[in-house]
Amino acid sequence: MSSRARRDDAGAGGARRPREPPEQELQRRRELKRRRQDAQQLQQLKHLESFYEKPPPGFIKEDETKPEDCIPDVPGNEHAREFLAHAPTKGLWMPLGKEVKVMQCWRCKRYGHRTGDKECPFFIKGNQKLEQFRVAHEDPMYDIIRENKRHEKDIRIQQLKQLLEDSTSDDDGSSSSSSEDKEKHKKKKKK
Repeated sequence: MSSRARRDDAGAGGARRPREPPEQELQRRRELKRRRQDAQQLQQLKHLESFYEKPPPGFIKEDETKPEDCIPDVPGNEHAREFLAHAPTKGLWMPLGKEVKVMQCWRCKRYGHRTGDKECPFFIKGNQKLEQFRVAHEDPMYDIIRENKRHEKDIRIQQLKQLLEDSTSDDDGSSSSSSEDKEKHKKKKKK
């Protein structure tokens, strides 16, 4: 057999993959590229998670206070310490008999108050105009204060009108003397 025949036999034996149409090959390459990018992103996210979860080198961890630490470690208190070590932290009752309200705020995700309560750190950060309106209308003194402000405003307007009328009536009677006073005042300013 000649060398040419051997090459043809080797090619027909399946050592080489038959060439795909250009569209399929392009699609396959895109898929491989996308898989590589996904794998790289996954590795990067895993690195970030592990980086942020691990404490920095040389970090000295402080002792955390545990609920069971408030009971002395003596042989008679083993049962109480064991109970507090595994006591629930959320629910109707917390360790040491501290009651918890079973409601969660939607804004800050903390237990013990609802969304509109004043204990919420995000209470004022909502719609401030709406909050001011609500507070004003819930206040029993709101109507009285509003009426007092209106009344004071009306009194002030009347006083100003009266002053205006008094000043115009004074100007009519002594117009010549006021013009002389103005001239003297201008001379003093120039000096």
